[in-house]
Amino acid sequence: MKKHLTHIIIALLLTLSCKAQSPIVGIDASRNSTPIGAYYKDLNNEFNKFVGTWVYTNGNDSLIIKLEKREQVAVRSNYRDMLSGEYKYVENGIEIINTIPLPSEISFAGNKNIGGGYIITGQNYDCTGCLDNERRIKLYISDPQRDYLSVYLILRYIVNETNPEKMTATIISTHGGVIPNADSPTSLRVPYGEYLMIKQ
Repeated sequence: MKKHLTHIIIALLLTLSCKAQSPIVGIDASRNSTPIGAYYKDLNNEFNKFVGTWVYTNGNDSLIIKLEKREQVAVRSNYRDMLSGEYKYVENGIEIINTIPLPSEISFAGNKNIGGGYIITGQNYDCTGCLDNERRIKLYISDPQRDYLSVYLILRYIVNETNPEKMTATIISTHGGVIPNADSPTSLRVPYGEYLMIKQ
């Protein structure tokens, strides 16, 4: 029994030691110059300003995005902080898609329909008016009925709008993915484009 307990303690210490020794780098560190097992950490808490519920409305159309921050998530051979969430889109008063779970079902473990956390800067992804050093967040957004599509969600926090807080959420196609057949839809059920969103 004593020998068995000793083996468990040694295994536990080795596991904790390996995780603790993962080199910590910023979320925008180059993957080419970062060792395997690195932890891409949100050192300046840039993701925090995007956490919460965001709403776009235009007449009877609305888009709701709910985001959470997840820390030290295992991604391939590394760890990273990321944003994760769900969304709801209503068009002409009719709910088109709703991936937001009921309160009793909320769990941010596992795959979500919005996720990621890559930093992009400058004019990348058609950001007219973006400054060269302006940092935005690139996420994926997926439609459970059209998960073969490859689509990005680009978040841009509007710095001078603090009461209420605002951001733009731009949904763009990467023209990737394999369409299952000729009749398959080629876009999300949420229209591509830019949405001005207000934090609730």
